[in-house]
Amino acid sequence: MDPRPLAAAWNWPSMREAYLELADHYRREFAQALTALGQAEPPAAIHCAGGRDRTGIACGMALWLAGVDPDAIAADHALSDESWAPYNEEWLAEAPDETERERRRRVSRPAGRTLVDVLEEIQRREGIRNFLLGAGADAAALDRLVSRLRGEA
Repeated sequence: MDPRPLAAAWNWPSMREAYLELADHYRREFAQALTALGQAEPPAAIHCAGGRDRTGIACGMALWLAGVDPDAIAADHALSDESWAPYNEEWLAEAPDETERERRRRVSRPAGRTLVDVLEEIQRREGIRNFLLGAGADAAALDRLVSRLRGEA
């Protein structure tokens, strides 16, 4: 799920805009990822280059489906900011120019409740489950994933 071809996902006017564009553009890939998690035998992992953005959206969707409290989803997502914080200064310093440095500053700002805001927006539009099913997710796999996350399976 390459963010570079997507204006908001790459230029990052805000995390909310970037995440909504990633979710909308790569909805099929998110559906495939959550289907694969539901079909996989534990343990299973989902990851990307940094583990916060695309991974965060996918994991946030899975947690939302499982009925996890939005504050817990935001707290879980914040762990990625903590993990990356020690690397941000060097990443900013390596930017080739001030325009890129400013973009990196926007990208590295802590997420706060942004992921939850994005999930709530998708939920208002059509529902997270419908979003995924409409993009080709397997209903049984989603149900299995939810059952596992809830400790029922």
